[in-house]
Amino acid sequence: MTGMKKNLITALSTFLVAGSLMSVNAHAESDLPMYFDFGDTVINMNAGSEHTMHMRSKFNYTYHLGPHTSAGTYLECSFKSGTQDVIFHVGADEQAKDVPFYFYIDDAKVQSDGTYDEVLVRVGNAAQVSESVQVELAKKATGTVKKNGNVAMLYNDKDVAMASFSLTNGNGQMATLSLKGVAVNEGSKYFDVVSATDSTPVISESDKAVMAANGFAGVCVNGKYKNW
Repeated sequence: MTGMKKNLITALSTFLVAGSLMSVNAHAESDLPMYFDFGDTVINMNAGSEHTMHMRSKFNYTYHLGPHTSAGTYLECSFKSGTQDVIFHVGADEQAKDVPFYFYIDDAKVQSDGTYDEVLVRVGNAAQVSESVQVELAKKATGTVKKNGNVAMLYNDKDVAMASFSLTNGNGQMATLSLKGVAVNEGSKYFDVVSATDSTPVISESDKAVMAANGFAGVCVNGKYKNW
């Protein structure tokens, strides 16, 4: 009876240890477990959002982005070995539906052979943008706003340029700009645009007067209304 009791205790101990090991590894996700341990390998996010993920890297690392369209899509991380939280950012003007983040070991202790692991971000509401949008001008005329680089130019019905505007990120630098359409707020029209940052409009006084004469009070940047 004593021998049977000892065998039961041994079996129970073995089971508990195995269960404990399984619980420790339950959230470990990586194709390279000797290097990385990711909290997730597929993340669902919306454009203009951020997501915090817990991860572990045995060595210093770096990352590269796969195909994407927004300068606001990036990873906030330490690049150092150890257990840490990293923050995935997806720009409000991101048009790609899937953005892969490739993780590489970047450490003098390891001879790099280009091996990488991946976390895939699926963008649920990728920005629907256009290079040009038809708009209504004064006296019900039809005009067009066209994107030229990061400048938006307003044209009349004869395709003659009337006025233009751009965006700034507040650091004296021109911000990215993509056209969505026209939004209306409290009876006034706004050019509906998306940008990688929370940007503000830049426009000359003469062009502002042209915009105002045609009913445009400013821009709607990433859902935020901003007057000229």
